[in-house]
Amino acid sequence: MRAEKSCTRLGPRFRPNTVRPILGCLLVAGLVSGCATAPHGDTSAATGDSTSGKEPSTVPAAASKALRQAAANGDTDQTSYEAPAARTNYVPHKWPAPSQDLWSKIRSGFKLAPNDERRSVRVWTQFYATHTNHLSLSLQRAKPFLWHVVHQVEKRNMPTEIALLPIVESGYNPSAKSYMGASGLWQFMPGTADHMSLPRDWWYDGRDDPIASTDAALNYLQTLHQRYDGNWLLALAAYNAGPGRVDNAIAKARANDQPTDYWDLDLPDETTQYVPQLLALRRIMMTPARFGVNWPKLANAPRTRVVKLPGQTSMKVAAHMLGISETRLRKLNPGMRRWASEPGGHDELLVPAAKASAFRSKLARIDPSHLIDRRTHIVRRGDSLSRLAHSYGVSVASLRQANNLHGNRIRIGQSLTVPRPGSHESAPPSEPTQTYVVQSGDTLWHIAHRYSVSVASLKSANGSSVNTLRPGQKIEIPVSAKPPAPSTVVVHAGDSLWSIAKNNDVTVKQLRRWNRMDKGTPLQPGSTIAVDGPAPLPSFYEVEPGDSLWSIANRFSMQVNTLRSLNDMSSGATLQPGERLRLQPEVSG
Repeated sequence: MRAEKSCTRLGPRFRPNTVRPILGCLLVAGLVSGCATAPHGDTSAATGDSTSGKEPSTVPAAASKALRQAAANGDTDQTSYEAPAARTNYVPHKWPAPSQDLWSKIRSGFKLAPNDERRSVRVWTQFYATHTNHLSLSLQRAKPFLWHVVHQVEKRNMPTEIALLPIVESGYNPSAKSYMGASGLWQFMPGTADHMSLPRDWWYDGRDDPIASTDAALNYLQTLHQRYDGNWLLALAAYNAGPGRVDNAIAKARANDQPTDYWDLDLPDETTQYVPQLLALRRIMMTPARFGVNWPKLANAPRTRVVKLPGQTSMKVAAHMLGISETRLRKLNPGMRRWASEPGGHDELLVPAAKASAFRSKLARIDPSHLIDRRTHIVRRGDSLSRLAHSYGVSVASLRQANNLHGNRIRIGQSLTVPRPGSHESAPPSEPTQTYVVQSGDTLWHIAHRYSVSVASLKSANGSSVNTLRPGQKIEIPVSAKPPAPSTVVVHAGDSLWSIAKNNDVTVKQLRRWNRMDKGTPLQPGSTIAVDGPAPLPSFYEVEPGDSLWSIANRFSMQVNTLRSLNDMSSGATLQPGERLRLQPEVSG
């Protein structure tokens, strides 16, 4: 599913620590460590969350002290600890009937053992009880999607505590991004999305689709539940750390004749705190007034509905037909990455429930050609994709994608579809997710077009440091950037880089850079070469004489720390020729 959550290593679950908006970057006496990005909109000083890029300390002093004492005693979970926020003299919260209120419905379906006596559960209870601004924001964000989540949880007969898991994962923010690229309510990494058959392409990212990602996440949790013989705590641990890590911990415990319960396993620090976070939310929800939390009401009815589109539809046109702003429609559909839905691809929109019926009626009557807001350009002599992209204010990649082109060649008289400029081609500059190492000959314009983002977004993400580029310089690429799938050619006997470059209107230098080839590297007949963009990153690299971590990281536009994390290497580790280094997170089966 997702990835192993640790800032220093990456394992079967395909991602290091992802968004933990309630944590910021949490460090508690060596017990919990994780890196996260705070969600947008939660700027309250009371929560300690920040969108400034700094990593705030958000654990209350009492919680930190309690965990330090527990660590000293070797008694992290068993020692009793009553959160200072808990009250003994309070008026109980009056819950509406489950048939009338969604939160009541969730509360009535709790099935997990509360484990209230455990220190970590009580410490996290204190955290949420003293960070009520963040909790309130999470509950507010959940409104458009919660009915769909609860419906799917109940359909699978799962504990309704699972419907609270997106609070832990993303603060119920469907647009949440981690600095390593995890995305959406359930924080999927790209590899995880592929593993779970969650669509992800230039037009659409199913990780950010609240409906599709919920279905995928719950399917995966069900699989884990079966894998661990109906033990939900182990299933949740595997969701966080990866089943391989949990399996190894169980095997180690059995080999040492130790218990194999979640609470007794030797798991990553973050995973030992993952289930307690969910159980703390459960605990507060059972008696919110006791902890000073005013839990809101939410009618047990869908606030949004899924509407099927008859064909490719512009977001601007759909918003006009619905009578809402395009910004509001995009917030409901963050999985839609471009100016319109994908032609022949994902064809559903999430819309306000009250407007769904009228919208369906309008779609049934409208001429499909009126659903697209775009322009057409007839290719003339002297035109090229790069010149047209510059003229229309769009990227070369967007022109390729809009016209299903696999290279840069266009012909005179050809009709090209030109998407609207500013069509969601870049992510907010505060959310960089990947690092690119500048190569000799690179310009900011070339990098922007390679990653389907604007030059302005690159400048915004990197500041004045990109005014002058130098080889080896590292720049941040916005989170939604996605290199277009490069066109490739198969090498035949007698081919040379020069002949391939000439046939594809590129330079030998570009071919070497895109395919990470040193001078003198021989071509192998039958191999493939990318001819209009960087070749995909391989899963492994075999160390050659003279290689260093720095040279390998530079070759594949990675950070040395990332390379170490992927391969579980210490800072003093040495490389041996013939050794295989992992370049991509491992996908669990």
